[in-house]
Amino acid sequence: MYHQPSKRKQLIRRIVSYAIMTVAVVTLVTVLVFVMLGYRYNRSDGKIEQGGLVQFDSQPNGASISIDNSPFRTRTPSKTTLTSGGHTITMGRSGYDTWKKTVDIIPGSVLWLSYTRLVPTRLTPQSTANLAEVTSTSVSPDNKWIAIKEKAGTPEIKLADISSDKVAMSSIAIPSTDYTQPAKGKTQSFTVMDWDAGSRYLMIRHSYGGDRLEWLVVDTQNVNATKNVTKLLDIQATKMVFSGNDSQVLYAQIGGDVRMIDLGAATLSRPLVTNVAEFSIFDQRTIAYTTTLDPATKTRTVGYYEDGDQNANVIRSFQDDGKAQLHVALGRYFGTMYETIAYGDQVTVYTGDLPTTAAQASGLKVVASMDLKGGAEYLSSRTAGRFVIAQRGDTYKTYDLELKKETTTKLAGKGAVTSKLDWIDGYMAYSDRGGMLRLYEFDGANQHDIMPVAPGFSVTLSSNEKYLYGISKDASGYHLERVQMILS
Repeated sequence: MYHQPSKRKQLIRRIVSYAIMTVAVVTLVTVLVFVMLGYRYNRSDGKIEQGGLVQFDSQPNGASISIDNSPFRTRTPSKTTLTSGGHTITMGRSGYDTWKKTVDIIPGSVLWLSYTRLVPTRLTPQSTANLAEVTSTSVSPDNKWIAIKEKAGTPEIKLADISSDKVAMSSIAIPSTDYTQPAKGKTQSFTVMDWDAGSRYLMIRHSYGGDRLEWLVVDTQNVNATKNVTKLLDIQATKMVFSGNDSQVLYAQIGGDVRMIDLGAATLSRPLVTNVAEFSIFDQRTIAYTTTLDPATKTRTVGYYEDGDQNANVIRSFQDDGKAQLHVALGRYFGTMYETIAYGDQVTVYTGDLPTTAAQASGLKVVASMDLKGGAEYLSSRTAGRFVIAQRGDTYKTYDLELKKETTTKLAGKGAVTSKLDWIDGYMAYSDRGGMLRLYEFDGANQHDIMPVAPGFSVTLSSNEKYLYGISKDASGYHLERVQMILS
């Protein structure tokens, strides 16, 4: 005969049931939290360990993924959590070479493998334009235009529109009233130097008469609005560059001084930095510079000048004979400021806010240092400040601030390397050493020979990244050629 449990027993059952459910919920939540934090059971040692999140992507996407030779369940873009330590990652897609890299997973970290660029197995160069001669080139920042100078002595500039599958060629001619005509029997030369950030204006260096030099800013949309900066302000500059996002603001080196030019107002600033050996633009209107040797103090300095400062700011000073390599590069990565100085054989990466006093400068903290025998000839910070690149000849060293890792890469091919390493995107550099276009990832991995090219001219991806363009040369002349990087 059934007897209803007493109220006391019902209460006990209720308490036990609620306790079991509470423990189950807490356990489940705890497990989920640990999973979200990357904790996994490691079968090899039977321990619970924290791993790291890996984000995968590729260009083009839809690539298969393999982790330590085991196929992953989804294609790019994708993500997973891996145990800490080394793992070999491969990505592949039909018609493309396999991408492969060994990576180190740090507990609790996020590793972005989203820069993977798959290269087609078969690359067939296609000529898109024939050119009588090529003396200089420059690619617009939006990757839609290539400015090509054929004969150096003429004022004509060809513009290749590479924004669509069909390349369109057009020409502009700098008006004769906007440049100085050479004296009878003397020659002249026009060189395409660079585009402004808005991909509209071209900086042209015009040399004439053997030893004369002037700078022209050419409006590619209205060539009649060309401005001869040298005549406009009656200056003799050895270097002139656009400033950040404002095409009407330039920086020029006049003698040993760096001055700012406002084209719209036709004004020239006071000397912002003096005794300059080299300078570069960082963060729109911040100049990073090195000075020449002061003969009295035997001192050289590296520093910066920000628009509005009364004086230039010194980061470091060096006493020597002026022969050791000396360069500076500024970078900001995720809001943190980094100052890199290459001096002699040493490349040192510092961190800290840009100093305005000697005490602040001495308080900068060393993040990393790299040795480069013979000293860096070129130094740069790139990819939103993530990479520090130091180069000497055919060797470049990369310090990755994200992974805190240094790598060394030697460029393939034969022949002297006398120019700064250039890039097709934030993660892949290229070299034309020996007349072969070759791609390198920032750490030297996944190298590919692409096509024969004439050394010294621009290489670029189209804005949709479907084609890779370069200048080639054969017995019939020069050609604007391309290979298809994203297969139809």
